[in-house]
Amino acid sequence: MTSIAPVSAPRAAVCVIANEVLTGKTLDTNSNFIAKLMFRRGVDLKRVVVIPDEEDAIIKTVKELSDFVGPSGYVFTTGGIGPTHDDITYESIAKAFGVGVELHEPTFAAMKKFGEEKYPSIPFDDSVKRMAILPVGCKLLASSGWTPIAVVHNVYILPGIPSMVKNMLTCNEEHFVGVPIHRVITGTRDTSFNTRLTVEGRDAEEVKQVGDKLIELFSGKIADPSAAV
Repeated sequence: MTSIAPVSAPRAAVCVIANEVLTGKTLDTNSNFIAKLMFRRGVDLKRVVVIPDEEDAIIKTVKELSDFVGPSGYVFTTGGIGPTHDDITYESIAKAFGVGVELHEPTFAAMKKFGEEKYPSIPFDDSVKRMAILPVGCKLLASSGWTPIAVVHNVYILPGIPSMVKNMLTCNEEHFVGVPIHRVITGTRDTSFNTRLTVEGRDAEEVKQVGDKLIELFSGKIADPSAAV
């Protein structure tokens, strides 16, 4: 009899790039959102790292995480994209993979159009323009705003603003493919024992067996699974 090894889920890691998080000025909520998204998509989030806005730290950490999750995995960076001098994420990740950076004209055009409509009094100088200077050869995942997700190998570069992170990842949720989570939910018939038991796992047969065992152990008090996903 031939046994089939269970399929392992792809790995993910988050690299939060923010001096403000390290000093306690800002609370990181992006990694929590990404963790929930990865769980929903059947991807195993294995690491969350917080580092300063420093080129050497970004290069070293991104390379390590990229190797750790492997070609089928996902590394998400948040922060360090903007018009100020310490917004160096694009350049640093480009250096990590040995590529240059260049102005991405479609992104710049979309950014300029958005800025002229939303903030007409703010001049479009070089500091603003640098937000559209992306790693050469990166792939782009569109969002509902002007900012795309730049992808270099298995690294997905995101801003630090939580609302933008949520928007950009929600627009591209189907892009992240893992191993589905199977779920069995059981309810109780006894109103004095009002609770719900949930069994979750990636092996559908094992999940079913555990659910059946619960029904057997709590015979008469627990209902058949009310839902299976």
